[in-house]
Amino acid sequence: MFGLMKYFVRTYGCQMNVADSNEMGRHLQARGIMQTEDSDDATVLLVNTCTVRQHAEDRALSEIGRLKKWKAQKPGRKVVVTGCAAERTKEYLEDRFPHVDLVVGAKSIEDFNALVEGLLERRPEADDLDYASPTTSDKVSAFVTIMRGCNYSCTYCIVPYVRGRESYHPMEQVLAEVSDRVREGAREITLLGQTVNSYHRDGTRGKGTDFADLLEAVGAVQGVERLRFISPHPHYMTDRVIQAMADVPQVCEALHLPVQSGSTTMLKKMQRNYTREGYLELIRKLRQAMPEMTISTDLIVGFPGETEADFRETLSLVEEVGFDFGFVFKYSPRAGTPAAELEGFPEKLIEERHEECLELMEGIAAKKRERWTGTVQEVLIEEEGVGRTRGNARVAVQGNARVGETVRVLIAPVEKSTFEGAILQGNPAKSND
Repeated sequence: MFGLMKYFVRTYGCQMNVADSNEMGRHLQARGIMQTEDSDDATVLLVNTCTVRQHAEDRALSEIGRLKKWKAQKPGRKVVVTGCAAERTKEYLEDRFPHVDLVVGAKSIEDFNALVEGLLERRPEADDLDYASPTTSDKVSAFVTIMRGCNYSCTYCIVPYVRGRESYHPMEQVLAEVSDRVREGAREITLLGQTVNSYHRDGTRGKGTDFADLLEAVGAVQGVERLRFISPHPHYMTDRVIQAMADVPQVCEALHLPVQSGSTTMLKKMQRNYTREGYLELIRKLRQAMPEMTISTDLIVGFPGETEADFRETLSLVEEVGFDFGFVFKYSPRAGTPAAELEGFPEKLIEERHEECLELMEGIAAKKRERWTGTVQEVLIEEEGVGRTRGNARVAVQGNARVGETVRVLIAPVEKSTFEGAILQGNPAKSND
């Protein structure tokens, strides 16, 4: 019976949650519980939750409610709820959903193996594991968590409350996981952290090991073809980090650098610890160091106190930077954050600002995409017929290429966010065979 157990995981939220799901999955696999893509075939079902916005939390809660019927269909089934919403609403979940067998908050993800001990039989040969194994979706491009938590106190953000203070994985552990991922087939590594570039550990390079050191060390791991990281904070985007990005050839020419607002007044109210002018100076330095870099961002509109002038400053910053793409969010108050106590705006006004900002962002992005037409780009094939450029553009590829190969592709004109292109004849494709 035990040897036939399988688990299914439903993940909500960001890349950190995906990496956390992988980590918990590895511990289950060490117990002989294999992953399945069919929830009806599962004995253990994990719901990894997000609480950054109410919509994401509500979706997860609806899923948990539906699992009462799923659990009752077969004896022995287990429901495990994890993640940020689990941290914030643990008592509510245990009271509201008695069919849930275990609640593991975001602060306890690294203790998952011990917490699940009493719920599942442990195979004698199971190993204690420090980090996540890849799922079928990240064999080629793998996430590696380098830190957890956040020391910032952005007034709109619930993450520091549910994930705790920053803690950093030792560089030896990070490099060991990177090596494992490469050995399993990964060609691209994405380093993860809430403020990923704040990473630092005591080390042998100078007074300590920082994020620039880590980029150099990961880039030196044999088999790492591409290197990315999510999500950096502008405050830690130092000259040293920028120089390392330019010097390490594996670091891709793409960066997601959240700005949240183009108004220094609003940035101060958000407690972002930088100014409009400081952010623009960062963009200048990044483009000077890596001229071909694509830059994306996050923006919040309708934050309490945002005047029309503040909003216009955000629009002008979008135009001045010329982002390749971006995510525009309508401000959503989260209980427990300082901003939740502030007087908000009518939904209609927030919706109007969101629509205007999104239209501007998408219009600029469409023009930026035109510059790739007719160019030859290296595309790493991540799934059959689809891959990504070093600049993080998704490309539907015409021609024969195996998953894991890097091919040279001639980019065709396109009016949508996904490019199309044909593999060049005689292409000297690289693979991880």
